[in-house]
Amino acid sequence: MCLGIKVNKDKIGNLMVYLSERISPIYHTQLIKLLYLIDEEAVKDDGVPVTWLDYKAWQYGPVAPDTYYIKCGGMEFSDYVKAEKCSGSDNHFYVLPKVSFSDDKFSDYEMDIIDRVIKEYGNKKPSELVNLTHKKGSLWDITKKEHNIIFDNDYKVSDYSLDFKRLIADDPEKLENYNGAMEIMMINSKLKSCEARKRFIWHV
Repeated sequence: MCLGIKVNKDKIGNLMVYLSERISPIYHTQLIKLLYLIDEEAVKDDGVPVTWLDYKAWQYGPVAPDTYYIKCGGMEFSDYVKAEKCSGSDNHFYVLPKVSFSDDKFSDYEMDIIDRVIKEYGNKKPSELVNLTHKKGSLWDITKKEHNIIFDNDYKVSDYSLDFKRLIADDPEKLENYNGAMEIMMINSKLKSCEARKRFIWHV
């Protein structure tokens, strides 16, 4: 399980709810790409991603695996959203909210970033978002070339993560923000692990 889901599961789930409420209907591919673009925009702006999801270099762009598996019945975010096949298609899915959006986990700054990305990219087709995240010089493109990843009919995914710090490598202040926030995330992750172990021992 990635760090983002360990610490930010409720936040990520509510962000999916928000996107599926604001862009209705929203394709599964759209949702995946908009999550990535929100984090990318936040890192470029201040150095700190909103979700801390771990995006992998897959054939059709940056993908946080747990968000992909929503359409396959994945349970990680089943309390927040659900996927339904588009009429007349076996390969395309809409994502629908199962609960109302809660902004408890979001700062005003984060909501501004999210709304900015929705305004700029929310009306683009899934294929357009795929092309956008595939463009030359993108993190996906850099990662693919660095690891000589070759996608074909049998190889559509990889386990190589995109490194957001590449976007801010020349900005010491943003790098400091990223590293500081990462340290806090790690501390919170350890605290959650300790709490989970205590609950397990208590129930046993």
